[in-house]
Amino acid sequence: MKRSNAVIAAAPNRRSLIQHHLPLLNDAEVVAFLDNTAPPRFSSLSYKLVQANEPALLIELIWMTQARDVSVCVVDAANHVAPLHDGFLDYLLQHIDEVPCLNKLSVQQVVLSTACCTLMQTALADPTCTLTSLIFVDCSFVDAHVQFPLHAASIQSLRWQQTIAIAGAVPPMDQMLSALAGWTPLKSLSLSVRENLLNFATITQLLGHNPNITDLSLASHIAPAAPDQMDYQPQKDPALLLDLLGNNQLRMTHLFFDVRDGNNLAFNQHFIDSLSRCLMNNTTLESLCVPGIRMYMQEDLLQLTSNLSFNHELLSLTPLGPFGNQMPAPVRRNQRQRYWFSPEFVQGAVEGYLRSLAVPAELGKRLAQYYAPTSAERAVGGAAMSLVCKSTYQGAVKLRSECLREAILDHMRTNNQVSCLDLLNTLLQHHVNLLPEDKQVVVAYAKNFNRLNFLPQGY
Repeated sequence: MKRSNAVIAAAPNRRSLIQHHLPLLNDAEVVAFLDNTAPPRFSSLSYKLVQANEPALLIELIWMTQARDVSVCVVDAANHVAPLHDGFLDYLLQHIDEVPCLNKLSVQQVVLSTACCTLMQTALADPTCTLTSLIFVDCSFVDAHVQFPLHAASIQSLRWQQTIAIAGAVPPMDQMLSALAGWTPLKSLSLSVRENLLNFATITQLLGHNPNITDLSLASHIAPAAPDQMDYQPQKDPALLLDLLGNNQLRMTHLFFDVRDGNNLAFNQHFIDSLSRCLMNNTTLESLCVPGIRMYMQEDLLQLTSNLSFNHELLSLTPLGPFGNQMPAPVRRNQRQRYWFSPEFVQGAVEGYLRSLAVPAELGKRLAQYYAPTSAERAVGGAAMSLVCKSTYQGAVKLRSECLREAILDHMRTNNQVSCLDLLNTLLQHHVNLLPEDKQVVVAYAKNFNRLNFLPQGY
């Protein structure tokens, strides 16, 4: 039964929650928790309750401490991570609705069964689920037929990490990835393997089906063979991902890419060539971290920097060591240009646009007082937008529409009905409209926040 956050009360008899009566329950800190004689310390006590195989007591501890981040891991006598107790995760999933404070759950060395995944699907599909982040470390499936959850109502971040080799017909990571197409809230995905190769065919297939994943982290301690090597496997080639990014077929904005091998020179050359081609044409990536870039020769980095000159979106490229501890010049240029998309630019740009339409002086003056508070913003934003708005180039029209959309939304947020109607009526008078997707955002905002009277009649 789901508990209410209004009152946080202890279970009347915590000892009744004990399931296994292991000696660890005689620990002084555990006894104090059982008898409610001292405030519990979550970090040390949660570790002991997991070791003692007491999931019900762990749920009680999470509730009492209002813990938001819980890690479930068993350690053996040699201080090595051991498999999680059978049924432990199943119990947590059955009772996860009792701890609405919990946002992040991490589990290690769990063998996922059909029953466990069914419970997980039920928990994650619940619209009241409060979990937003899941981490699986060295987890596997009972067999290749186990179905990982196909939907998750609230999960925004998922990490799957494999540090040990796990036998099976289907690698656990691939089996998990095949289910994530329907995880529509998922924004961030982190995949890491130590003893295996990443399957880029499976990864790119998922990204194509779930475009909401915009933050991707990939790490592998083994680099695959290059195309001209005997043991080359096309599905393991990271060029599958980089080529899609270069063709702007993915919406990726943040990418951490650590696939390298100092002894595999053929792969390293293939990778830097693919990365250079990708960055030359990509228009989505804003942040890129490639630790392996430290290995490359100066001529490779010069080619990469040269190709970057065609890129106008990337704002961060790390590590900086190979580039003299500063961002490459094209990236610094992009950072400076990002100013154009600031609220100040939008305000100045709209003023410039209205001027280009020869708006009557009275109306122009009234709008200018709001849109361009400083002469610098008028000079930078107004002039640029005036030129952009006279163009029919697709990118310029899109920019114009986005800027006007933000200006209209800003009027609605600040309850400035007069200026909002002045702006929209002027646009309509000159037969200028927002692009359909931007107009849809404006109308939806007006409906949701009772601002329909900010729009012209019939808009």
